[in-house]
Amino acid sequence: MTGQSADPSSPFVHTLPLTLTGRGEPLRASLALAAAPLDWLDANAQEFLHPDEAALVTDRLHARRRHGLLVGRFAAKQALSRLHPEIDPRAFAVRPGVLEQPVVFGEGVRNLGISLSHAGPVALAVAFPEGCPMGIDVERVRLDAVPLLVSQSPQAEQRLAARLDGPEPERQMRLWCLKEALSKALRCGLTVPLEVLAVANVEPDPAGWWAGFANFAQYRGLSVVAGDLAAALVLPKTVTLAPSDGAAWQAALAVVARAWRE
Repeated sequence: MTGQSADPSSPFVHTLPLTLTGRGEPLRASLALAAAPLDWLDANAQEFLHPDEAALVTDRLHARRRHGLLVGRFAAKQALSRLHPEIDPRAFAVRPGVLEQPVVFGEGVRNLGISLSHAGPVALAVAFPEGCPMGIDVERVRLDAVPLLVSQSPQAEQRLAARLDGPEPERQMRLWCLKEALSKALRCGLTVPLEVLAVANVEPDPAGWWAGFANFAQYRGLSVVAGDLAAALVLPKTVTLAPSDGAAWQAALAVVARAWRE
């Protein structure tokens, strides 16, 4: 459907089959990073949207909301198609569930979960088996977001942030991404007190950080950053991810961060 491109007038797509192992068995999952201008998405939506999804994209949507919806679905279809290349991406739909979580509907895609996130023209999605819940988030690193992020972070987490390397806006946004990705893995979203999602510890990784959570020891999260983009992937603690996957994800994020702005 597309190739890789750093040209902001055409779409960028990078899909990565994740090398996961849980309970000694391999697990099939796929991560997709996509970026595309709204004009391109509007012109090509019929190539990847299910009719149910197309019905959500109306002229009444603000351009920013329309862009986010389209690029998010585009990334989701890329992740799902990596797992099921034999299925036309228009044959399955990503629709909101009763908790507004994204749910995959369609023949041949049973027991598959999807998590997605977008920041302006950039979107991330991860497709995974329902038995291995995962969550993902991507955000722009912004100086003006620091006061709000600090105000919504418990003191223990702020003490942790003070010990981490990097500029404060980057550190704060990376912690936020981890919490939001956890909320998606839990399917509660940001409907719970944020201290419940607090990050408890961080360990360095060649691609970024591995983090543990204060109240959900059964999960861990990988935080990566490139330019002004921060992202996080949360998965069960008992599931291992190949180190090369984290490095490949961070490298692709760096390409997008250099070429794509809001």
